Amino acid sequence: MTKLSAQEIADLVPCSLADVRRLEDLGILEQADGDGRHPSSDVHVVRLMGAFEDAGISLEDVARGMKSGELQFPMGLFMPEPVGQPETYEALAARLGREPDLVRRISREVGLSPPADDRLRAEDAEHLALILTTLDLADDEELSRFARLYGGTVQRLVTSGLQFFDRAVRQRVATFDVSDSEKDALVFQRAPTYTVLVQSLVSWLQRRHREHAVLEYLVGVAEDSMEERGISPRPPKQPPAIAFLDLTGYTRLAEERGDEAAAAVASDLATVVQATATMHGGRPVKWLGDGVMFHFDDPAGAIRSGIELVEQTERATTMPARIGINAGAVIVQEGDYFGRTVNVAARIADYAGPRDVIVSDEAKRNASVTDVSFEPLGEIPLKGVLKAVRLHRATRA
Repeated sequence: MTKLSAQEIADLVPCSLADVRRLEDLGILEQADGDGRHPSSDVHVVRLMGAFEDAGISLEDVARGMKSGELQFPMGLFMPEPVGQPETYEALAARLGREPDLVRRISREVGLSPPADDRLRAEDAEHLALILTTLDLADDEELSRFARLYGGTVQRLVTSGLQFFDRAVRQRVATFDVSDSEKDALVFQRAPTYTVLVQSLVSWLQRRHREHAVLEYLVGVAEDSMEERGISPRPPKQPPAIAFLDLTGYTRLAEERGDEAAAAVASDLATVVQATATMHGGRPVKWLGDGVMFHFDDPAGAIRSGIELVEQTERATTMPARIGINAGAVIVQEGDYFGRTVNVAARIADYAGPRDVIVSDEAKRNASVTDVSFEPLGEIPLKGVLKAVRLHRATRA
């Protein structure tokens, strides 16, 4: 680990030299060596103390906790080596021949808001430049959507990963019958390996999922090209299906037993949903707290999966589920699904009762299933849908 002077730390944070000196006086920063230099990880300590103050936490109280050994912040174990901010957004924009406001906008969309001094790290400049040069044919709105897609996804992933670490490691260690210092040591021992695990996992899964996604993409492009160029007509396909699952009584559970109980139910639901939907060619595309939205390649898989989900969800969560299914064209944008097919499926789920699997006539007609029985329900008016929709209740044959 490199060593830095107090001024170098202030420049990297960035903050004033007086801020660094104050933390030295409080004993929050590690003792400087004979040359008055600190480990580079103290840059992260200074940033953390700024976050403490923003949250209204007294640094004097933090200093007392650190002096007594009750608080520890070994940032060097799990934070990267701090880097400088050698360039401004203005300079980067000039170098790329782009408007500074566009570069700042893309940075905000990926989750990195430009600071007051308009400076950015070298790695930030490198990747912003990569976005703007690689996607040179995209207009400003398309660039913004691309940045939101990846920025928002990674932000949620990182936040969820930290929540998992806290629940599965820190809170579990807190129950051990050892001293507080031993508990802290156990948590800090696992933090670096968890960081490495997540970094490796994300890289591996991105590669693996990309393989499947690229194959599907190329099949779709080839079908379009062959039809447009008169090589062969597009082969007939079943329309995709959208399904919504809701838990009946989830809001009451949260009111009566609290948020933690509701979160535990949502976790149990996620386990059931992932396994069952995948088995039938579907995947959850949006989590709704007390429910899930699914996309299926064909209506038959959606209907079979819906029947199993109703059965398994109640066993796993003790709460009955209801499911609405519709089939038809959908619009996919930034990983989400839109269109009338989606809207009608959501309204069908609202109409369904506990343990019901209600499907539209469109879904039934396009589902080749011999192991399912359909009970006609007639033309049903649905909230927000102009025309009544013919619905059926699906059950095991």
